[in-house]
Formats: sequence, structure tokens, C-alpha cells
Amino acid sequence: MVRIGFIGCHEISWFCLKKICQCCSKYNDEVVLAFDLEQAKASKYSASINFDSLAREYNFELFHVSSASDAQSIELLKKAKLDILFIIGWHRIVPQTVLDQAKIRLGIHSSLLPKDRGSSPINWQLIRGERNGGVTLFHLTDQVDSGNIVDSIEYEILDTDDVKDVYFKATLCSLTLLEKNWPQIHDLNINSLPQNDTEATINQRRKPEDGIIDWTKTAKNCYDWIRALTHPYPGAFTYWKGRKILIWESRIIEEKETKPGEVTSSGKRFIISTGKGSLELLTLQVENEPICNASIFSESYQLKKGDSFSSSNSKS
Repeated sequence: MVRIGFIGCHEISWFCLKKICQCCSKYNDEVVLAFDLEQAKASKYSASINFDSLAREYNFELFHVSSASDAQSIELLKKAKLDILFIIGWHRIVPQTVLDQAKIRLGIHSSLLPKDRGSSPINWQLIRGERNGGVTLFHLTDQVDSGNIVDSIEYEILDTDDVKDVYFKATLCSLTLLEKNWPQIHDLNINSLPQNDTEATINQRRKPEDGIIDWTKTAKNCYDWIRALTHPYPGAFTYWKGRKILIWESRIIEEKETKPGEVTSSGKRFIISTGKGSLELLTLQVENEPICNASIFSESYQLKKGDSFSSSNSKS
């Protein structure tokens, strides 16, 4: 019987933990304990979730923690005498003191390592307009996504996909990886293929304020930006008459551009010019007010042709 621990706090974590519990039932292994993030901290992260329902269904010990590396958490991990510790969808890199509490440490990253190590790989893939993504099951180290690879799966990113669509693809592939590789995991004899560090790329961490739209870029650039930052993320945004406007959904249209950020049509269709080409804005929101479509926005806020959206919150 393999003794397993799990640390995570994201929606993908929930599904991976459920799959791990299912594999444990099939192979007579055991999830001994799991950590998720306490509510006060969880509320600060997009798509954060707790494991309460899974703990009830599969009868493992669950701890809501503020840190996986404080003295109390380390003591819990030590007492669990883990063979394998999974860390999937946690909000920060854990130190070696955490990793040392299990014989084998495994994670899943939403890219084809060594590409896109670090933060927000799916958001960055969409921002760059990439056509392919993937997930990698790998051995954890105290460095950023640099451990040896167990296995990986690639998938296609469609032009119509937004970040939620791609997360669903990444989640499904993660479940496939876990089930496919569970015989090795059960035997504690797991593939370990070194990454080629010369091919590594590292993404910067994103913050909500990084979502400002640059209307001087092309319509395709702006479209990719919007779909990469839509729900469950804080959203791409712009300013209009000193108010912050969140753009949740758009599409590229065939219309000649005028001045970047200028509204060229309002009413039933809300069209805005970019540095090259135009976008139709489909779903948007004045910050802290209800989400609406183009028609409701134009009617409720008296949007007019010739108005301008910008990267500045100036009212002029």
C-alpha cells in the first residue's frame, strides 16, 4: 500500500485529487492527508477551491492551512510517513523541508516542460496566440518546474478557446496522465527523464493590474489578451471617462481601423478600433457594477460613436 499526501488549492487540484483517490481505490493505495488553503487566503486567488467534499467521500484527513511549510504543517507531513507527495495547483513553490517529507514528490504543470516554467502558463500561451499547449507530470524540486519529467500530453488550442476552455483541456489531460502512470506510481518505480535546460523558458508572475489593454496593438493581440484574462481571472480592462471597464468577451471583425481605442459603433453592436483591425466587444462591465452585453452597456451608460477607450483613467 502506497501512502499518499496531496497539497493544492485550485480547481485542477480538486479534479486531480479525485482521480488520485479513484486510483488508490483501484490499486489499494491510500490518500493519508491533504492540505488546501484556508478561506482567508483562498479568497485572494482565482479558481481557488477546498477539498471538503472529497474528504467526506474518500475519508482522508484534510487540513486548511495558510502555509504548507510552517512548523505545524511540516509536523503533520512527517507523522504521515508518506511514500508520495503530490503538489498540484498550489499558490507558491514549497521549500525543500516540505519535499523532504516524502520519498517521491510529484507535480503537474500546465505546459510542455521545459517550456513555460513558472506562473500562469495557460494565460501566457493565450496572450501569445499559441496553437498548442500541454501538461507535464514531473518530479518536484525546490526550483521552479525544473524536475525530471515522468510523462506529458499535448493538446490543441483553438482560436475560439478562452482561458476556461483551455483549463478544461489541461485538467482532462492531467487526469489521463495520472491514470496512465498509476501502475508506476503504485510500484514506486516512476519514469525520471531530465529536462533540457537550454530549451527552458520562464514566465513572469501576473497581477490583476497587468490586465490593461493596449489598443495600439492589433485586433488579434487584443482579442488574445481578453480571452487569456477572462473568468475566472480578474479580467482585461480599459478606461472610459475615468471609469474602469472590464472586457470579458470579444471577437475580431472585418472593419477598417480608425484611431486606436475609438468606438466606431454603439448600440446593438459595440465596435472598437485597434492599431490594426477592429474588435466587437460582446460582454463587458463597469467595475463593481453588473456584467452586461453591448446593447445594455450602450443604453445604460450612453456610449456614443467617437468615444475613446484608453490605458489611462483620466476623465478627459
